[in-house]
Amino acid sequence: MKIERLIDNLSSKGFVAHYCVDEKQANDLVLGLIEQGQSVGIGGSMTVKQLGIDLLLHSRGVEVLSHALVSDDKKPNLYEYARHADWYMSSANAITQKGDIVNIDGTANRVSTLIFGVPNIIYLVGKNKIVDNIDQAIERIKTITCPQNAERLDRKTPCRYTGKCGDCSGIDCMCNVTTIVHHPTKLQKQVHVIIIDKELGY
Repeated sequence: MKIERLIDNLSSKGFVAHYCVDEKQANDLVLGLIEQGQSVGIGGSMTVKQLGIDLLLHSRGVEVLSHALVSDDKKPNLYEYARHADWYMSSANAITQKGDIVNIDGTANRVSTLIFGVPNIIYLVGKNKIVDNIDQAIERIKTITCPQNAERLDRKTPCRYTGKCGDCSGIDCMCNVTTIVHHPTKLQKQVHVIIIDKELGY
């Protein structure tokens, strides 16, 4: 099974890999990891939004550092607060069968925090994000993820209108930083990768 091989490969790389059959199982897993009174930063993620895990954590007494849930006084420096949270939670734009996690960002607050600063990371990844290799990961992001994000964020990029990368630049470009995480870093305590057997996010 494709997902079973991915779980094995992630585990061999040092990630704490999990398989969840559905959204409820994934949410229950996250609720068991993050304790009341802790804090969690959240990268922009449609998967997290679809799961509703940010609202569930907030209702359980976890400080959720996201634009929707943070107090007004923290909004101007939200990215810095998120970088110093107990946990950071995001999805991945793509994940290869070998267990390499690939993301492309415009601002880079998400990818920078995922690779340095926060000791405990949670990736929530739907099965639609699984690809064979890094080339396919980049292709997926530029033809599926970016066009839909451009529409959602009202960015005037070529991919929004054509569904193909136009190798653009300028203020609306969302492809400024690409990261490939092969292994957890030595400064990270736990990097959980939760593969959900559902199509989530884009």
